[in-house]
Amino acid sequence: MRILMVAENASLRLSGETLLPCCYFEQFVAAGQDVRLLCHERVREDLRADLPPEQFARVRFVKDSALQKLVFRLGRHFPYRVEDLVFNQLIQMLTQLRMRGIARDMVRAFDIDVVFQPAPIAAKTVSFLHGLGAPVVIGPMSGGMDLPPAFRRMDGPFSRLAIAAARRGSALLHRLFPGKLRAQALIVANAQTRAALPPGVRGKVHEVMESAVDLERWKARPETAPVPGAPVSFIFCSRFVDWKGIRLLVSAFAPLARSGGAMLHLVGDGELFDEIRQQVWRERLSGQVMLHGRLSRERYQDMLRETDVYVTPSLRECGGMAMMEAMAVGLPVIGIDWGGAAQYASPDCALLVKPASEAEVISGLTAAMARMAASPEMRRSMGTAARRHLEAAGHGWADKARRVLEVLEEAAADADRARLRPSRAPTAGILQAVR
Repeated sequence: MRILMVAENASLRLSGETLLPCCYFEQFVAAGQDVRLLCHERVREDLRADLPPEQFARVRFVKDSALQKLVFRLGRHFPYRVEDLVFNQLIQMLTQLRMRGIARDMVRAFDIDVVFQPAPIAAKTVSFLHGLGAPVVIGPMSGGMDLPPAFRRMDGPFSRLAIAAARRGSALLHRLFPGKLRAQALIVANAQTRAALPPGVRGKVHEVMESAVDLERWKARPETAPVPGAPVSFIFCSRFVDWKGIRLLVSAFAPLARSGGAMLHLVGDGELFDEIRQQVWRERLSGQVMLHGRLSRERYQDMLRETDVYVTPSLRECGGMAMMEAMAVGLPVIGIDWGGAAQYASPDCALLVKPASEAEVISGLTAAMARMAASPEMRRSMGTAARRHLEAAGHGWADKARRVLEVLEEAAADADRARLRPSRAPTAGILQAVR
């Protein structure tokens, strides 16, 4: 097939959903598909470094306008959730508007069979990709998730009001910008995401889990016997924002740090980085909690192979790619029984804590880490089961891309059949004239 992928952000060097377009691009090329990519110029140098020259030549970029830069500056003055759900969405909409015109030109120039939009993954986000001259497939989408009931007040009144208004207004926006309503096919991660789709969707809806991991890139580490007396090491890797639960994790780790024999590695950056550093200093954990900031993929892979347990205390995680990378390397998981961790892990490789209250999450994380620290055999068996679970559940990128390719092929074939089907309108007109 001749496939045009459209995604604002595509990079193996960033995080989260920016990985998705790159992984699909790599897998589609490996499968022999004729693929082109349209994305934002902010990832130009990342892609130039990571793609072979012949593949990089198939990528086209769009630049920010002056209006987008102004909206970005305004958004920095609002709470993170408002900035993310209102201002960042507006910036994405402006980018998509510009990308739509370029995509339409590329469809004509390269005789594209199907347009594929793998990101952004939020079900409520509008898409401008319609009327391109080729069928459009969007997804796999995820989202439609709220904080657990006990944590709903993490969002302040203004944030809750803005979020509710944005969600209520999304139905109108989808009428104005009907890419998802007119798409040939939509792919959702689960029933929760299906329920979050805008009303009026016309295309087929397929269910394919959103997250995946490259099982070739993230190889299982060799099994080794624990070194007597060595501290048990836990690792967290994500953006430092409140709903990732990092404050709770530091508080939960404090009893293990004070009893000795444990280390916690925090990888990533974000708006709470300085606050977490202060929390570590305030609780006198500087010798046992290490803040590494953002790391290169190679250095992070080395760290995963050197640590014992991956901890993901996120309270609103729809996916779980970072967790799955740790599982692929062979680490057991401690997480929250809510969202991505509950969906992508399994009881034989993860200890999940019920998010009943802040106090119970902290005590539950402490108990889970203490169990892991006390049992090398548990860590070994659950780590082995983690890799095995990914393979058995088809969570590798090769399997995921193969399933999505099937959806793209079906969408292209359905669109071809629709174009060949005789229109009923002329027949009705002829009959009316005869009468």
